[in-house]
Amino acid sequence: MELSALGEFGLIEFIKKRELKNKRSDLIVGIGDDAAVLRMSNDKPCLPAGRCQISNKILKSKIKNKYILITTDALIEGVHFRLKNKKKQFFNIGYKALAASISDISAMGGYPTHALATIAIPKKIGFKQILDIYKGIDSLARKYKIDLIGGDTVSSRHDLMVSMTLMGEVEKANLLTRSGAKVGDLICATGKFGGSAASNYADLPIIRQFEALKIAKSKIATSMIDSSDGLVRSILEICKRSNCGAKITNVPTAKGASFKQALYGGEEYELIFTVPKNKYNNLKATKIKFEMIGEIIEGKLKIQLTSQYGRIISIKSGGYEHFKQKTSS
Repeated sequence: MELSALGEFGLIEFIKKRELKNKRSDLIVGIGDDAAVLRMSNDKPCLPAGRCQISNKILKSKIKNKYILITTDALIEGVHFRLKNKKKQFFNIGYKALAASISDISAMGGYPTHALATIAIPKKIGFKQILDIYKGIDSLARKYKIDLIGGDTVSSRHDLMVSMTLMGEVEKANLLTRSGAKVGDLICATGKFGGSAASNYADLPIIRQFEALKIAKSKIATSMIDSSDGLVRSILEICKRSNCGAKITNVPTAKGASFKQALYGGEEYELIFTVPKNKYNNLKATKIKFEMIGEIIEGKLKIQLTSQYGRIISIKSGGYEHFKQKTSS
């Protein structure tokens, strides 16, 4: 099969089906979500004599209540950005590289802790530009109290690439995945959609970590995802993992964005989540800014959309997809 026919998400499903059967017992969630989820190890720490007993009690208490989160994202020149003579361009590249991973960790109900940065550098890029990339990474790392603990720097023949691997933690009771939506749940979203596409992806993204943590701690949502691959694609992913369909009746559209950009634009980090109808008032009580955009229905991957003209449209796929020649809808 040609990769262009399989597409990014088809390739992910192919890899997922070939996962090793002898999985480690500490794997909770693997391929197919915003981040992998691992159970923390019960290994004893190496501590000075006399402190072990007390420290082990504290450690076991922390381990018992938390999971480890791990995610990775890459930005490639010519795919995610184009190099232009713009002020703070390289700072923005570093910023967005880490922002994408922070959003993934947040969508799982967790918070980031440690990062690794890998940069592939072509000859056309100088030290000043690389320094600006790290400044962009550092600005977010400081804000979210993330330690940059390593990575790799390699040469590239042509294009610049920045890849971030981010670790985080989540309270077990707060963990949210893409697979918990139930028929009848309301679909909700933070923010507006299409603004990034309308501005040619020039703006720095907003990260909804505060909202994500509040949603997770409220124990109201049944599933959650970030919208980095676009509104429609993100809802499709929830439907795929939750074995259900969706009816979209409201598309919050950013100023200056077209209806199509709002549906498929991507490169935004809003939250899309599902909530039981009887918990909707509890959600409003959290004071989180959100809009109700639809409802979970029966029928796996059955997506019904009410267009801006009031017509009911059936959607099978959509949003940006690597390897495919064009976006389908």
